[in-house]
Amino acid sequence: MNDSKEFAHAIELAGSAIRRRRVAQSDDRYSAFCDALIEHLERITGMAFYVACFSQVEDSLSQWRGYCPTGFGYSIGFDGERLREIVTPQGFSLQQCIYSRREQDEAVDHWVASTLANLTSSCPSTEEPRSFSEKMAGVFLSEFVKFAPYMKDKAFSDEREWRLVALIPSTDPRVQLRPGKSMLVPYAPINLQLSKDSTLIWNILIGPTPNIDLAMSSATHLFQKVRPTNGIGRSMVPYRDW
Repeated sequence: MNDSKEFAHAIELAGSAIRRRRVAQSDDRYSAFCDALIEHLERITGMAFYVACFSQVEDSLSQWRGYCPTGFGYSIGFDGERLREIVTPQGFSLQQCIYSRREQDEAVDHWVASTLANLTSSCPSTEEPRSFSEKMAGVFLSEFVKFAPYMKDKAFSDEREWRLVALIPSTDPRVQLRPGKSMLVPYAPINLQLSKDSTLIWNILIGPTPNIDLAMSSATHLFQKVRPTNGIGRSMVPYRDW
């Protein structure tokens, strides 16, 4: 990820919200639940999330420059609803990223409040908060990961990002490795169910290039079998770096 604080950002917000509630309470059992919840959050920083990132902006100068080799970029547009239908059975969730700090705080505060309320009300008086929290960890953490991976720093808001996110164990047979810039990167392929009749691909946009006619021609040949619903076009960004 280009954001070095991916996912850790949501954990930091949740940790701060829990500590505020802990300070406001004088009950020892409540404090113990707060401490246990913070410990569980710290453990999940290394969970195996698999993410595919998209943008609402199809022709962005910053993204052509940031993500594509010079003079060689393509933007693939997808039908969002059709994509969601295909990936949901494969364990992925498609949602829009949350950049607003107010919305992030609201989501985190709601999760913290409901989780602590459930833990304190359902734990038997004879059981220690820490051991009970351990038993319930799967339940409240599964709720946390429904929104936490979609939180991004507002500095990236211009990308208007949507994400496919899945939590996939390393033992899943789909998991493979590819070379990254500085390490091997685990990835999980998605079956897009492409065919000649598929409506998943909305359009193809060719980025700034010195060979636009040849690029258009080669893209047309490539997509004979899977035709973009709205065709193949070219970037209108007047950018040249060659």
